[in-house]
Amino acid sequence: MPAPAGLEVAVQDNAVLLERHYYERDRAFDRLRELGVSWIRAPVIWDRVEKGGRYDWAQVDSLVDAARARGFHVQLGLIPPAPASATGDGRPGVVRPDPRRFGALARAAAEHFRGRVTRWSIWNEPNLVNWLEPVADMPQLYRALYEAGYAAIRAADPEARILIGETAPYVRRGNGIAPLEFLRRVLAAGPLRADGYAQHSYDFASPPERPYPGADNVTLGSIGRLTGELDRLAASHYLEDRGGRPLDVWITEFGYLQTTGRALAPQRRADYVRRAFELAASRYPRVRQLLQYLLVSPPPGFPGGRFDTSLLTRTGVPTPAFGALAAWSRDAERAGRIVPPPR
Repeated sequence: MPAPAGLEVAVQDNAVLLERHYYERDRAFDRLRELGVSWIRAPVIWDRVEKGGRYDWAQVDSLVDAARARGFHVQLGLIPPAPASATGDGRPGVVRPDPRRFGALARAAAEHFRGRVTRWSIWNEPNLVNWLEPVADMPQLYRALYEAGYAAIRAADPEARILIGETAPYVRRGNGIAPLEFLRRVLAAGPLRADGYAQHSYDFASPPERPYPGADNVTLGSIGRLTGELDRLAASHYLEDRGGRPLDVWITEFGYLQTTGRALAPQRRADYVRRAFELAASRYPRVRQLLQYLLVSPPPGFPGGRFDTSLLTRTGVPTPAFGALAAWSRDAERAGRIVPPPR
């Protein structure tokens, strides 16, 4: 069956939807419907699910089953940190992860979720030192992880769709490799296949239409750099889908901060969020999904809480950005421009 036409409006909020902290999940599902969300992204965190060579899927199972029962689609990302027994320095983390062990994780996950999860991505921001080390070897390390994960998922579930990339939009001060340079270096060893490209597109202080400086950096306003590169790679048969076509793009993390020094004023933030989804839906037909990262504001001191791109307060009060996206989605759904949310 062909995928529904239109942009996928998606959300990720691990603390609320997966770990069930500080906001009730069923209330969150209701809010997602208001936003026009059809897809939820969640991580399969390697060293959390693998313990002593055995896998514990309970937390991810809970989200997948609850979301599907409410009519949402779920896509999963296989992400680090790796267990201590699968890293190059013998500590949980991201130093030289073992591709063979990663392939075993990918196969076990695809087998377990077959029939419930049809879309996977491999790793998270592999072009940043926070997520893969050492920097000099990032492209080769990611290629080995991707090849192992792709083969394992494809063997376990031939119908699954597998996204390559999950690259960060830009790098600074030597903390990684710009996404397009990274992609070219991943492919230097030869062609790969994928079902789509996953890209993160943060640009916290700028309007969404602004192209980010640097020819190899990719934000929403410079997504044409990515699609142009994907066209060139498909023409040379270095990266294409199973039908030999250039890859489409899933923007799997996006948002504007509402706290910290780079936060925008509430009404400007609302305007930028609305403009971003309109841009993706109207000007970029190769962009299949735009994912709002975070729904609910984390408490002070919560792990990762300073990265607050949420749309609701912890008590459920909508921010202006929530209202702007909800209104845009209602109009876009009536016009048939987004994948309909569940009813």
